[in-house]
Amino acid sequence: MGTGRLICSLHERFASLSQCDITVVPGFRPDRAYQDELYEACRRVKRVVVADQFTEFVGTLEPSDSLLIIDPKCALADGIDPNVLLEAAPDPLRAAIHLVPLETNAGGTCEWVDVDDRGDVTRIQRFYDSLTWSYGTGVAASLVPVPSLLMARDLDFRCLKEIRTSLASLGVPSRDIPVSARAFNLVHEHELLLLNERVVRASYTVAGVAQPQIGSGVTIHESARLRGPVIVQDGARIDANATIIGPSIIGASATVGAGALVVQSVVKPEAAVAAGAVVRHRLVSGNDAEELSERVGYDPSRIRAFGPELRDEPRRRRIYPVVKRAIESAVATFALMLLAPLFALVALLIKLESGGPVFFMDRREANGGRTFNCLKFRTMVRGAEVMQRDLLAKNEVDGPQFKLEKDPRVTRVGRWIRPVSLDELPQLVNVARGEMSLVGPRPSPFRENQTCVPWREGRLSVRPGITGLWQVCRNNRSNGDFHQWIYYDLLYVKHLSAQVDLKIILATIFTLGGKWSVPLTWIIPDEALQRPSA
Repeated sequence: MGTGRLICSLHERFASLSQCDITVVPGFRPDRAYQDELYEACRRVKRVVVADQFTEFVGTLEPSDSLLIIDPKCALADGIDPNVLLEAAPDPLRAAIHLVPLETNAGGTCEWVDVDDRGDVTRIQRFYDSLTWSYGTGVAASLVPVPSLLMARDLDFRCLKEIRTSLASLGVPSRDIPVSARAFNLVHEHELLLLNERVVRASYTVAGVAQPQIGSGVTIHESARLRGPVIVQDGARIDANATIIGPSIIGASATVGAGALVVQSVVKPEAAVAAGAVVRHRLVSGNDAEELSERVGYDPSRIRAFGPELRDEPRRRRIYPVVKRAIESAVATFALMLLAPLFALVALLIKLESGGPVFFMDRREANGGRTFNCLKFRTMVRGAEVMQRDLLAKNEVDGPQFKLEKDPRVTRVGRWIRPVSLDELPQLVNVARGEMSLVGPRPSPFRENQTCVPWREGRLSVRPGITGLWQVCRNNRSNGDFHQWIYYDLLYVKHLSAQVDLKIILATIFTLGGKWSVPLTWIIPDEALQRPSA
């Protein structure tokens, strides 16, 4: 795992628990060689016992002790922070705490389809991993009081998930701590390779270009090629004309034979890849590499060194959002001071008409899906959100948004300030705080961001704005323009620039907040629209 062993990385995480020692409980009966390897890899390992003997070890502990049990089969991408468990234990002598990684789905979403008795679809629900999907993949770690284990002698110590279920059935108080970080089931080869890939990329990147990391006592022939992020552990040997393409790990004292090709693989310590062998996306153990390898002819000189050639987006695209945020924050702060008298007048009118709060705050999604309180002058009667459910059948627009030309919830002051968009002015506070931008996709609540996954990902990749491309270019309001909403949001994200933002601000002023549309080609030139995506 990276530059060492998995148990070493676990030990480093728990180095702060200096008074604790480590017991290893394999799911098989270990031989002497396995035990010696563990003791050599990590000096803190005090004992190696099989699962059915672990109960006897628990019996030697004090009732005031707690056991911190780690399951490497459910490894977290960023490791386990012991403080998360320790700080979450309200009563560590009587309650069990479990770290539960949440399940992830392909594309970050899962769709649930309801059908009736005839098989017709009646409803489709979409769940997002980071927000509404709450199923665990296992248990990464548990902090369990010893008395609970002493009273439950039949626990299966080979599986933390079973321990969690058994303790709950016995009435032991417990608390689950959900973890959104990616969890890897290291029982499966491809999961181990995926975790190693993340570890290698994260631990060794210099100036944006991955470079090989070489341990001590390593022998690499001058004709061998190491391309991309590669870690070669202590004492390994790479023979003539061998090629290693990362992310890959060559374990301690392992051997890669002459002319061999290792592509995005892990070669375990002391393993050997035969001369001329080709290993792709494999975990190589022992001396059976030749059987796992695919012997094919190839020309090592034709393999490109892709590491230094990794393409990144133009630097102006990375710098501009930072500069934009700083400038807009200063402009919004100045505008708030300038418009203070107008704010006071509108606030007074709202108070005089209907009492209650002057501002309406709604939770909206910002950059990366983070939520914030979006500010507006209150233009509707109190309880308008509940009334909307009764008015859904009269909705005059398509898609997830809701709008009525003559909305009965709007106050008299609201009918005056909404047409000229004065109700949006408090969002300058959000801009000054960096939660919003002057220009960007319309800030939407979670319920409106469910319909189209690519649209959600695109519009949440930038900060939402007070005005935007859709507001000034939309031209299909009467028939419903949800597809235009998607199109213009994604178009803005693709062509984000200072020039586009300035044109949208000018268009907003000239059209009095988007009362009529401007041609799209005035904002984004036709040649830019025709240019294919990178």
